[in-house]
Amino acid sequence: MVGRKYIAFLTLTLLSLLITSVVLGPALIEAPPETKSIEELLSPKLPPGNETNETGPPIEVPISPRFVLLVTGAAHTHYLRLNVYTDYVDGRWLTRNATVVPGNTIAPPEMKVPHHSERDRITVTSFLPLSGNLFTFLYTTRVDGAGAEAVPEYNLFRTGLNVTSYSFSSISYTFEWPYLLNLTAGNMTEYLSAPNETRLAELAGSITLGSLSDYEKALRIARYLANNYRHVENATPPANTDRLSWFLFESKEGSSYDFASAFVILARLSGLPARLVEGAYVDAVPQTQVVTERDRHFWAEVYFNGAGWLTFDPLHPDPNVYVPFELKVYPPKMTVNPGSSGTITVMFERVASGTNSTVTVEIPSLERIALINGSGVYNITVGPFDGPGYYPVLVRASTEAGAPASLLRITAVTVPGDITVIPDQAAVGLLKGSQATLGLPVQGATQDVRLSTTSPLVETWSWWGTPGSETGIYVRLVSPQEYPLGWHIVNMTVMSGSKVYPVHMPVFVMESTSVSVDVPNTLTAGDSLTINGTVRGIPTGGAPATGEVAVFLNDGRRNILIGYGNLSNGSFSLPVRIPGNLKPGTKSLAVYYIAPLGYPYISSTTTRVVMVKGLAKFSLPELILAGPGNVTIVGRLVDGAGEPIANATVSYYLDGKPVGNTSTRTDGGFSLRLGIPGIEEHVLTLRYPGSSNYSRASIDVTVATVGLKVPEKVTGELGKPIRIRGKIIGIENASLKAYVFPGKTYTVNVVNGSFDFTIEPFQTVGERTVELRHGGRILKRITVEVVSPVRIELLTSEAKGEKTARLEFRVVNSVNDPVSGIHLNVSVNGLEMRAMTNGSGIAVLEIPVPEERTNATVIVTFGGSTYYLPASGRFHVIISKKRKIPWLYIGLIAAIGLALARYRLVRKKPAEKRREKILKIIFNNGIPLFQEGETMEISVECDGEPELYVDGKPFGKGRDFRLTLTLGDHTIEARCGELVESARARVLPSYNDAVVEYYERCFLPWAKSSGVDVDELTPREIARALTDMMYPWEPVETLTEIFEKAKYSGERVSRDEFIRFYRSVLEVIGGGCVV
Repeated sequence: MVGRKYIAFLTLTLLSLLITSVVLGPALIEAPPETKSIEELLSPKLPPGNETNETGPPIEVPISPRFVLLVTGAAHTHYLRLNVYTDYVDGRWLTRNATVVPGNTIAPPEMKVPHHSERDRITVTSFLPLSGNLFTFLYTTRVDGAGAEAVPEYNLFRTGLNVTSYSFSSISYTFEWPYLLNLTAGNMTEYLSAPNETRLAELAGSITLGSLSDYEKALRIARYLANNYRHVENATPPANTDRLSWFLFESKEGSSYDFASAFVILARLSGLPARLVEGAYVDAVPQTQVVTERDRHFWAEVYFNGAGWLTFDPLHPDPNVYVPFELKVYPPKMTVNPGSSGTITVMFERVASGTNSTVTVEIPSLERIALINGSGVYNITVGPFDGPGYYPVLVRASTEAGAPASLLRITAVTVPGDITVIPDQAAVGLLKGSQATLGLPVQGATQDVRLSTTSPLVETWSWWGTPGSETGIYVRLVSPQEYPLGWHIVNMTVMSGSKVYPVHMPVFVMESTSVSVDVPNTLTAGDSLTINGTVRGIPTGGAPATGEVAVFLNDGRRNILIGYGNLSNGSFSLPVRIPGNLKPGTKSLAVYYIAPLGYPYISSTTTRVVMVKGLAKFSLPELILAGPGNVTIVGRLVDGAGEPIANATVSYYLDGKPVGNTSTRTDGGFSLRLGIPGIEEHVLTLRYPGSSNYSRASIDVTVATVGLKVPEKVTGELGKPIRIRGKIIGIENASLKAYVFPGKTYTVNVVNGSFDFTIEPFQTVGERTVELRHGGRILKRITVEVVSPVRIELLTSEAKGEKTARLEFRVVNSVNDPVSGIHLNVSVNGLEMRAMTNGSGIAVLEIPVPEERTNATVIVTFGGSTYYLPASGRFHVIISKKRKIPWLYIGLIAAIGLALARYRLVRKKPAEKRREKILKIIFNNGIPLFQEGETMEISVECDGEPELYVDGKPFGKGRDFRLTLTLGDHTIEARCGELVESARARVLPSYNDAVVEYYERCFLPWAKSSGVDVDELTPREIARALTDMMYPWEPVETLTEIFEKAKYSGERVSRDEFIRFYRSVLEVIGGGCVV
């Protein structure tokens, strides 16, 4: 209790001092200008990750941030990621901008390759505030921390706040190595850019030459760097030297940055999409560990199809291969005085779940001294060692469940004596049928040296040197054929006179293997079969009890995994499938025996040369529906990759009876004609006999001739779904397609001979063609007529004028769009008149004004048209003369108003308001483009009486005009008082010319800028490509349909069709290209 009080008192005192220094420090102490604040000394800020350095030029190696972290829970995690670099520019790595997604989760990838997975829950506590990117794992699924947000493109998380603690959940994936060797690199061109230097390309090519898979390319690059370059910290190239070239071709030593940067560039030059990653390398143990900037590390990630981003690090073992555990022991050797003990560090990491893996620590003379049941870092005391001798500390990890695996690490302990022996190797690997030589240098020998042992593994020995100087013994080890495989301790005694020195030498006795396999000489692409075989030891003929077998088939470019399974007591029976897309020819088939980790049998392989026949198959539907009469069947004969098989003979049979033969063209296509006069159903059999290069092929196709009962014309209302029902005779159940011209497709399910489907609402009136298709055959073509009711509105509530007054009506359709170009019959108190709506759906009528104010009844009727239904409206409107202007009262009111205005201006000057004068030219026909001979109707809106000019010449005064102009462009100008408004009208020989011009001048350039290859596609293919890109299908298909009619049909395009075309163009591309 007293201790707790003292701790509490001390804590409060320190907090008080800290608060005092922060709050009062600036007021009490004047520090030199360059002195760091206490906050900077205690809590320097961590740079916010990939953000751009705005204060100076970019640097070659990113600045090392300062960090001190406590990391807990990283049981299967070595790599904590902080930054990702994507672009190598002028010798520097940069990061492309990426989208930051609000939220603290990223879904794990969908692994399409068999794999093992482990989940970790990791907590990071920082002594320094963190902001920007957070330390997380490659596949982190959730981060729990203040302000956490995701950057999915780079699998990163960041925060805009200062945090000192957060946790995250992660998944790590590993794979059996046959699945890794079967991976192909992803198609990600943005991660393939690299310097265009001949030396770099040649180096990359020489490293990966002969690689049989993309993963092997990456492995070769990593191993080349690991084996030919030296890892040093703080490597600095000379000034004005390219760091990458200096590392690869001159110094050949560098930091993890240099190794990883070189890997990424060499991988990209080898066609592997790769990126550079910065972070920290930590121990993969669940216990809390301290991580600082000294653990800062760089590595690479490569993207593979089906497996996602995989880590590659030339400075560490491949983390992608599944192992049940990792085992490291330090130091590898030590010297201990007699009677003393030593300490070794055992790192038991990445222990896979479900393996029940353990570690035992043994010394031959002391038996077991420790047993470890869980992953972690352990410091273990070994000894005491009573007398001189060579004592290996054997640290063995092994699995107790799942696939058997073991791994032995050794710390060699030397206890000096009168003479001392230090073997030239910590352990000996002894292969049966071969021999091994062990050197035993002897220190302190003054007489001849001798060796004493009872081990049957020692065949003979000889001594070398001169007593009193350098001397020693060579021991030749040979395993008897019946000697058991595995680890053994060979106990030997080295003597020099009366001096003796015991040596306990670990020896691993192992045996080579050979694989025998029964494989057919000829294989067929697409076939499945079982390959049987055996694995035997050499020279004993013993059968390995366990292991795995992988079968690869080389297609001329890469190895393809076709089978993978287990070995049991020296035998295997492995199901394999030959890839269907293989080209015919001679191939190499390799069978690998893969021994478990630590197993005394050595992995081996055997290779066979086999002939592969290509897969032949027919490409056509298994059900063909057609109308009665001559039915043409079209199909293709292709190989497994979809490539054509040309000049092949195809026999065809109807209901089992031979009918005839046909031949394939160079594109593999063929056609045949059947005469089926009525509603019938038959089985068509196609047969290809095969050849020396291709397999046989056959297919049974049901051919049914059918009839459809469906209305020739279906009428639907604008803006509402349209239902179509019908029956099909000749087939009970099928799936048809309804193609709504131009371009929308619906699936139509036929059940018990009937179908019923609904078409989405149309937004314009008119006729549409609907084709009922099966495959590429049109079974029936019907017409859908889209009509609309109209609504008539009176816009004038009171009409005033001297002699005439204006009434305005508006007509809209069922989707509230204006209806133009229709005639209205208007009755005003019995006076019959007629008006037509303009492009805005407005009809204007001048009516006589009676002497007395009148509440008139207005009846408006529309008799209907092709696509608009009849409508009528009854309204009441007040018609009166304009009042005479009372100038006396106006003058008096004006005087009073001026006085009030002056008074208010003195107090406060308000913003001036001014009524804007209006002058507008309205083309009642809509778009100001017409074909030769058409009359354009123009209305002018202004406050006074307008005057119209055409091409600079006066045309007349009034508000409504009708003009018929010559071919060409014309300027229409309206003048009203001081206002002048002009518009441009164009007259063409036909609307066909306008449609073609606007399609080619406006639509095609826009489509090309949107990513469509318009130069290589037909108009219909362009429309389909845009629809696939999620552009609205109806306007795209409408403008395509009208363009095809204008350019190819020879028929004239009507004004209504041109307006539909033009509006569709504007809807798709916007207003950047107008009349």
